[in-house]
Amino acid sequence: MRFVDNTFIDLPYGWEDRADVATAALINGDIVADDRSAIWKELKESLESLSNGRCWYCETNIPRTDNAVDHYRPKGTVTGVTLDGEGKGITRYDIAPAHAGYKWAAFKPENFRFSCQHCNEYRKDLQGTAGGKWNYFPLVEENQRAYNELDEDNEVPSLIDPCNRLEWKLLSYDKAGKPFSRFDEGTVEDIKVKYSIRLYHLDQKKLNEGRIAQWKLFLPLVNDAKKWYLKKLRGDQGAEACFQKELKKVGQWFHPRSKNTYLGYLVYQLAQDKDKDVLHPWISELISTVG
Repeated sequence: MRFVDNTFIDLPYGWEDRADVATAALINGDIVADDRSAIWKELKESLESLSNGRCWYCETNIPRTDNAVDHYRPKGTVTGVTLDGEGKGITRYDIAPAHAGYKWAAFKPENFRFSCQHCNEYRKDLQGTAGGKWNYFPLVEENQRAYNELDEDNEVPSLIDPCNRLEWKLLSYDKAGKPFSRFDEGTVEDIKVKYSIRLYHLDQKKLNEGRIAQWKLFLPLVNDAKKWYLKKLRGDQGAEACFQKELKKVGQWFHPRSKNTYLGYLVYQLAQDKDKDVLHPWISELISTVG
């Protein structure tokens, strides 16, 4: 996961008027949200362009699909969910009082996330790894759940939001590319990470292998930049130009229009570099420019 700035979503002419009419009809009970699914589907290409075709939750490239627009706050009946102590097993429950969905946000662009089906829909893969955000929207404190728009700001979601500039950095990964929580058990950060890994299906074999594969492709570029930076410090002729050339190659991986994936994982790996603050301060400076 990495930060996705959804501030400027291109809205077609008349879209806001259609969305307002649909919202009023939904709140009045005249329709269900899916009756007007064409409204949010109109924005799919605009949402897709913000991440260059990558899922906002797991960063995989998404093939053509009609189900790529997720509602961060569910548009339909919200199902309660709790995790076991290890953050793997889930227990569903009925929220009381029942929550019919965040109807006021069903047609709000800021509630839309470009998502692959693995992250968005409940499913179980061949490795036995289950996941999918589905109609879940767990909160750190369930008693703060909003039943109207005015109370929405009272909620502290237990799911990391890729559109929050800093939250994506809560995720950590081991040497096998497997995400984990580095925080003390039971803290808000720990809860967010564990729920996100489980419900976004982020701990999945192919995802983990994909993260490692990208790092193996990326690491030689970092090492070349390190070499030329040390040559530059030594005063070698032409080293400055060569370092800048290699640094540009490294930086291009993080460009919004890059087709490279798992950029959040690459940033995390760079952040683990023991030399980034003293011997190679350019690494810390590079990290600060991402997200």
